Amino acid sequence: MGKARERAEEAAVLLPGRPAPDLPPLAVALGVFDGVHRGHQALLAAVAAKAAEAAEAAEAAPEEEAFPAALTFHPHPAAVFSPSRTPPLLTTVEQRAALLRAHGAEIVIVARFDRVFAALTADAFVRDLLVEKLRARRVVVGDDYHYGCNRTGTVPSLRAAGERHGFTVTVIPPLLQGGVPVRSSVIRGMVEGGAVEEAARFLGRPYTLSGIVAAGRQMGRTIGFPTANLSIPEGLCVPGEGVYAGRVQVRGLWHRAAVSVGTNPTVVEAGARTVEAYLLDGFDVDIYDEEIAVEFIAFLRAQERFESLDALVEQMNRDVAEAQRRISRS
Repeated sequence: MGKARERAEEAAVLLPGRPAPDLPPLAVALGVFDGVHRGHQALLAAVAAKAAEAAEAAEAAPEEEAFPAALTFHPHPAAVFSPSRTPPLLTTVEQRAALLRAHGAEIVIVARFDRVFAALTADAFVRDLLVEKLRARRVVVGDDYHYGCNRTGTVPSLRAAGERHGFTVTVIPPLLQGGVPVRSSVIRGMVEGGAVEEAARFLGRPYTLSGIVAAGRQMGRTIGFPTANLSIPEGLCVPGEGVYAGRVQVRGLWHRAAVSVGTNPTVVEAGARTVEAYLLDGFDVDIYDEEIAVEFIAFLRAQERFESLDALVEQMNRDVAEAQRRISRS
């Protein structure tokens, strides 16, 4: 197993455009996996179980070995065929790969989704990708999985293909949370509506945005509330406008924070939409041009315009106290 393990580690992340390495046989989950939510995590748990079964079988028959893996795609298919209808994503491709690994995929393959890839027939998808390139021994999918040109491949056809090519197919039913299916589209709606606590229950963790700290209007510093202004990568899902309790990761350490999302209609005219975090633990270090991560713990209030700076400062003090209280409960 030594050489196969080395190949698995080398292939941990295949970013678009890189040639495929010599992969070991795989137990592989298939999907877009945006957000790597609790439903996706159920697929990854099944892959880990199938890989464990393969490892046990390999004691008697080494050819049965299969490493736990996930196959995802980048960019989102809508970005290729209908850019204006591309949904805001819950994770960057790098975050997605890291989360897939954190939940048990030793190998993450990120396939470039373009018109050539989209033109693959269902048979070619199985033969050229699953069988020849990925050496799939065990395949795990959701019950609504489709593949191949025009989504003509279905779960029944995948099962039939597995019988022909020698891989098994495990189908995971949809996960429900309070009677609602755990899906990326549902979570996007929650995040955009400010329901970050509910989104966290579906994700299995707080919703998080990462980006570079950029210079803002500096108003917060002039009134005693210096903030880190997050430059958000294009195409990501941003929580609805308002003030949130949250946490901010800076240089590997997490700090409590009050986070404002919106155009800041405080006592001046509203500007561009921003995400600004005021760190509550006495943090006052220059972090411009550094990457930070912002966790959204709870929605506190809607944005509003104030008649004076004094009124704004009074409200911000209340926001800080409420943020501390909500974070301590999380």
